[in-house]
Amino acid sequence: MDSPGSGKEAASSGRVRDKQPTLDSTDRKLIALLQENARESVTELARKLKLGRTTVHERIAKLEKSGVILGYSTILSRNLGTPASRAIVMLSLVQRMQPAVMERLRRLPEVLTCHTVSGDFDLALMVEAPQMDDLDAVLDEIINLPGVERCRSSIIMTTNFDKG
Repeated sequence: MDSPGSGKEAASSGRVRDKQPTLDSTDRKLIALLQENARESVTELARKLKLGRTTVHERIAKLEKSGVILGYSTILSRNLGTPASRAIVMLSLVQRMQPAVMERLRRLPEVLTCHTVSGDFDLALMVEAPQMDDLDAVLDEIINLPGVERCRSSIIMTTNFDKG
């Protein structure tokens, strides 16, 4: 049996949700609390929201069923003894080469995320490597991928907050 929010119901039906659900301020507060700590007990969430435990449990179930909450994940610490070097990388691609470029990027473990964007660039990447030399090598590899026309990278100096 699949757990609620595992995404299997959405995958089997071919769509995540029929229409955009309406979220009230309590739903938004609940989502914010779950984003801070998805393992927080329903009892503790209810205390923080000043609601009954059953009410909070039902709201979570409704958010999962409607597709607002698609699942829960474990976020690993990236600060395992040494700070990593990170960069935001913008790529401009040769027309019609995006699928091939994205498949090659997917194979690079240093590429954490890849977003299609509008504007002067086609893709925005978050790239991370253990040291600056490693990051430089990955950036060289990315710019030399077939289909990449132009690359602009910005080294991340400090992360002020990360909502995961």
